[in-house]
Amino acid sequence: MAGFNTHFITAFAFSALLVSSGLNASLCPFCSAINLTFAEQIRSNDIVVIAKLIDLPDPVDDPDAELPKAQFEITQIVKGEAFVQTGMKFRTLLVGRYPLGQEFLVMGVDPPDVAWSTPMKTSPRVTDYLIEIQSLPKSGAERLAYFQEFFEDEESILAFDAYDEFASASYEDLKDLRDQMDHDQLVKWIQDPDTSVNRRRLYFTLLGVCGTPQDIEMLAGFIRSGDRKQQAGLDALVACYLTLKGADGVELVEESFLANKEADYVDTLAAVSALRFHGTDETIIPKEKIVGAIRHLLDRPKMADMIIPDLARWEDWSVVERLVKMFKDADDETNWLRVPVITYLRACPKPEAKQYIEELREIDPDAVRRADFFLDFDDDEEGWGDEDEDEDEAKPASDQTENKGPDKQNPPGEAGKNAKEEGSSGGDGNDQRLSYQVISTQITDDSPSPSKSHTVKKPIVEGTDSTRQLDTNPTVAISNSGAPVTPEVKVEPSTMTQAVPAATPMAAATTGLEQTWQIIFIPMAVSLIIFVLLWSVFNGWFERLIY
Repeated sequence: MAGFNTHFITAFAFSALLVSSGLNASLCPFCSAINLTFAEQIRSNDIVVIAKLIDLPDPVDDPDAELPKAQFEITQIVKGEAFVQTGMKFRTLLVGRYPLGQEFLVMGVDPPDVAWSTPMKTSPRVTDYLIEIQSLPKSGAERLAYFQEFFEDEESILAFDAYDEFASASYEDLKDLRDQMDHDQLVKWIQDPDTSVNRRRLYFTLLGVCGTPQDIEMLAGFIRSGDRKQQAGLDALVACYLTLKGADGVELVEESFLANKEADYVDTLAAVSALRFHGTDETIIPKEKIVGAIRHLLDRPKMADMIIPDLARWEDWSVVERLVKMFKDADDETNWLRVPVITYLRACPKPEAKQYIEELREIDPDAVRRADFFLDFDDDEEGWGDEDEDEDEAKPASDQTENKGPDKQNPPGEAGKNAKEEGSSGGDGNDQRLSYQVISTQITDDSPSPSKSHTVKKPIVEGTDSTRQLDTNPTVAISNSGAPVTPEVKVEPSTMTQAVPAATPMAAATTGLEQTWQIIFIPMAVSLIIFVLLWSVFNGWFERLIY
């Protein structure tokens, strides 16, 4: 379990920090879209129509037979006039039993042999909604002003879509909507115990934009209550409170969650998320105040690893000696702290930081190697994993010339950058489609999936005929002359113009690669499960199971 914790914290905490710092700045900070919005679905489909059910298929007893399809007639075209006409009939699968004449929203792709989506029951209000949203701006306060009128609509499908529109909007757009928000209605929804956790998070976020000093005491009461119902959506609640109260509100958060060692882990994590929001997306509270608050968690070993990346990101180098001591004092129960400490020291500009790393390497070389592995894995991220570039710059010009090969024509880091750009060239990720039933064609999604590639630098061996690149797998053997030999590439010592020393950084790294299955696959799989469970709690699924 200790080994798992080390890998999990390194891979998850630092990677999540690097990624979330970009995501939170662009999307509603405490909301998560549940589905594609109607607008997104309309954009990604060729045909969108309203069609009425005109014929039900006969039941089929043979389980191996093709599923029967119901027949529909198009009554209104929302999109795709060039491909279909009013009155056109088509067949597709229908889930459920409905009376003839019932109207449905149906979407299709790839005309003329259209693959139709599963029909969704609709109404005249939904049809009007679909037509109206196509005339709205693609983003901004004017667009959101339309959707906020449907937050708690009696047509649940419209209420869900309005929520998803806000969850997909930027925080800046939410702030631009301030003068058009209904403050009193937001407060009523927040105080309603039947409001779902997801919607409560959204309403807290909006109240933080349009709230007044009179709301502060209500929010403080929720925080002090200890009641799960009143604290539902705690991360957004704390962020809203701090937005309205300002720096003076940090004291209550410290007292309730950070300095309180009895506070529940999930509640403390929610408080940290709120402080991260204020440290990245808002400027109301000074960074020094935020850092001072989360520093309390260094007194709680089980949570200290969670905030060490934040201390590095906000450049709090006042705890270097304290973290070094925590590394040295860590035992089998707390050794997961060691990897975050090393990554913190890697980011620290103080000259003594490098000295501490070498000192700690003597105590636990595995922890240092794991930290280096994950930082090197993220070396495309700005500010992390730049040691290779520094080493190359420090080499004499002759050494740099000798080590250049076919894949070293670009400066360090450029190969990874180019690979990343090439991997993302397949699309912008917005072309998302529904699940379709095929009428006369088989529909497949051939769009490439963007991926991030990692460039591994390999030693170069120059022969008399050509320059060849050695494989760097764990089975590399070193000959008596110091030249690596692999089954794929055999190099005679007499043909080499540059021998690879036996003790190269890549040779040292092979030890870590031998344990790749321990470092990556098992902990990553388990970390994904833990992440899903935590995310479930944050989105209120756990509360709904209890209450």
